[in-house]
Amino acid sequence: MVKATGQYFSPSHGKPYVLLLFFLAFTQMCWARIDSTNTKSRSTDYYIDYDQRRIDLLDGVLDGRVNLNDSAATAHAGKIYINLIDSIQRLIDNPKFDEARKKNFRDAIYSQIVKVNLRTVRSVKRYDDLFRFMMGEINAIYSNKLYDYLITNVSQSLGTIANFKNENCADSFLIFAARYRPELVLINYSVYANKSYSQKVCEETSKIAPVTIKRYFNPNDPIYLALKRSHDPVVKSILWINEKYSRKSNAFVLLDDIVNGNLSAEQADAIGNDSEKYLRAMLKIRAKKNPLAVHSLESELEIYSLKFIRVLNDLHNEKDEVRFASVENFTPEEIYTTIVYSEEEIFTSTFNGLFNRLMTKLGPVSGFEFLSRVGDNRFRTFIKMSAGFGKLAEFLQSMTSLHQQMLMIKFASGLEGYNDLSQAVEVADAFSSITDSLILKILRGTIRYEYLRFNTLQNFKGTSIYGLLSNFFVERNVSNPNWFSSVSKQYSIPNSGRVTNSKLFDLKNTNRWLIYFYDDEDGDASFSSFLKIFNDKNWNIVDSGSYVLIKSKNNKAVHIYANKPKHEYDGQDKLEKIFAEKNYVPNVMVHRGHSYYAFKTIEKIQDDRLEGNHI
Repeated sequence: MVKATGQYFSPSHGKPYVLLLFFLAFTQMCWARIDSTNTKSRSTDYYIDYDQRRIDLLDGVLDGRVNLNDSAATAHAGKIYINLIDSIQRLIDNPKFDEARKKNFRDAIYSQIVKVNLRTVRSVKRYDDLFRFMMGEINAIYSNKLYDYLITNVSQSLGTIANFKNENCADSFLIFAARYRPELVLINYSVYANKSYSQKVCEETSKIAPVTIKRYFNPNDPIYLALKRSHDPVVKSILWINEKYSRKSNAFVLLDDIVNGNLSAEQADAIGNDSEKYLRAMLKIRAKKNPLAVHSLESELEIYSLKFIRVLNDLHNEKDEVRFASVENFTPEEIYTTIVYSEEEIFTSTFNGLFNRLMTKLGPVSGFEFLSRVGDNRFRTFIKMSAGFGKLAEFLQSMTSLHQQMLMIKFASGLEGYNDLSQAVEVADAFSSITDSLILKILRGTIRYEYLRFNTLQNFKGTSIYGLLSNFFVERNVSNPNWFSSVSKQYSIPNSGRVTNSKLFDLKNTNRWLIYFYDDEDGDASFSSFLKIFNDKNWNIVDSGSYVLIKSKNNKAVHIYANKPKHEYDGQDKLEKIFAEKNYVPNVMVHRGHSYYAFKTIEKIQDDRLEGNHI
């Protein structure tokens, strides 16, 4: 474990700074030479100690701290890069772990700590979360609770596969994670490629997200080669679609119908070329529980549902029989699925028109029974939207009072069981639109019950979620006011509307933006408008064909990288290659395009590459 040995000397002593750097580098070389000739005295985790010393020296002084020109940030950095790493090293030394396990833990920690440099050292909060999570993984391995721990934060776990790749539950976790972040499961394939379970993980990921995995269908790609060795009939179908119709085919998304004999691959490929037929085919498949290609279906439905809704929005001046003619033959399940996948852009009048047609088509079927029929798919989204558009009471009236209570209890309970907080956010968003006193009473009681239940179970995630939700009832509560007020103070919601300058600039006072434009119909106009913002003497615009680099001319450098809208693929690829080769970390990532492309930008956010903020 690294120990501070005091200040060597600094530029203030009158020596040129270059000599200081040379001296420190020479000192490091001497340490390495001494250790290499005295292996008996060298600790097994010496390489971690050396890297801690390297981080300590980023500010030019070896003193057990990293000066970030901010007292709070400096103190935090010391606790993470020095004290926390030391604590992890002591934990790894536990005699319960054999030497092979210890080495794997150390190598995993080292693979992360080497990424701390002048550009990333300010990301103290991110490294705090990362190393504490890895420490939690080691503790979970010690207590035989690793799987339960990993699923609490899928994205973070996928960034630390090296730490647990040798554990028994690694394969089951990776298959679980493929439903949420298949791109990260595949990006990290090289970490677990030599494990016996690697082919199984590829097979299951391909069934969940064939659109994601087809990116790897290149002759010598390790993932593609692993799939070609597979005997799984579903995987063989995926490969056959690629061979017959190429990666551009939308037949991959309709995999469930192909495998179950409802469509031939040829029919699926043809349907994929007709937007309306493709949408209806996807809607029909998604109404099932656990269909094949579920992740790809979700992504495509968001794109095509939003495009379909935009057409209905644009017809808002037309009579309803004209405006909604395209959905008259839709089933209730298809109308419902179109609604819940288009919440980002749906107009009030569009929602009302679709809702009215949904209720008419349901006839005597209750809303409670109908939600069960669609597998409760995005039912919280539907309740939130119905509340926001003033239609929740009408929907609830289609069912018995008992079913109303059961539905609202289900709406507000079980939120801890999801990989992310999206479902809790759906519930939180609905609160401001719900005014019915009976419903509010049910929600209050459910939140209080769930909080107390998880508090008793010492379930941190559950108590945190329901503690945060208690904030919404402090002002509106008519019973147990003291209880809600007390709990909400423990889980207060911070103001996230501001970002300090110190978090936006690295130690070299450089701020890097990465902006993604997409090839939609208004991309050119938007890009042109974007460039005009920087058309003055304070900025320099460098046009590189498929992308632009915009640089500020003041002391605090701002470098903005943006692909051109007609170069969505090659431009974005070139920018990502630049950032990877130069080890740049974007301080800010910006999505510029319609909401149905947002998932593409989100998938590009890698935990080990992002510093600071994304917008």
